Amino acid sequence: MAKKSFKQFCAEVVQKVPSIATDIFEIATSPNPAGVAISKVSDLLKSKAEKDEKARLALDELQQYQMEWEKEMYALDIEAYKTEVSDRAGARQKYIDADKASADAIGQQIIGRNLTYIFILLLVQVAVTISSVFLASGFIEDKQTAVTIGSSLGSVVGAAIGTVIGSLLQERNQVVGFHFGSSMGSRQKDYK
Repeated sequence: MAKKSFKQFCAEVVQKVPSIATDIFEIATSPNPAGVAISKVSDLLKSKAEKDEKARLALDELQQYQMEWEKEMYALDIEAYKTEVSDRAGARQKYIDADKASADAIGQQIIGRNLTYIFILLLVQVAVTISSVFLASGFIEDKQTAVTIGSSLGSVVGAAIGTVIGSLLQERNQVVGFHFGSSMGSRQKDYK
């Protein structure tokens, strides 16, 4: 005996009991099988309820269960919606918290490191100026000219270092302004 395909099996079942097989197929392929099954049973009971008292009572009981089931489904839908909204709010808050944390970390780095960089750059400027004067005095006999040339070289390097120091101080001021200006205002709005 050759094995039948599922399609052949379904065709034979539909031929033997067409109304039930069609209903079962519709229930099985429905996105809401319980709702379709209740509807099919309800339709069957409605067709017999006019002539049979037991069918009418069963239909009434089924309709009560159907209303309770639908109420539970609505409650589950509402709960799923609330969970989704809560999840979105949680994700949004997590993003806000992560954004604040990264902004705070960057701010702390700028506040802490920029002063160190400025101090190092000032030492470099002094070292370059002094070494330029000593280096120039080694090549130039006239001490006044050597000091002038060394100081000039030191001032050129100092101007470049001064620009960098100005940028570092400006960065620091922006971080302080952000944290005690707009950021504090935003946090105060969050608490209202």
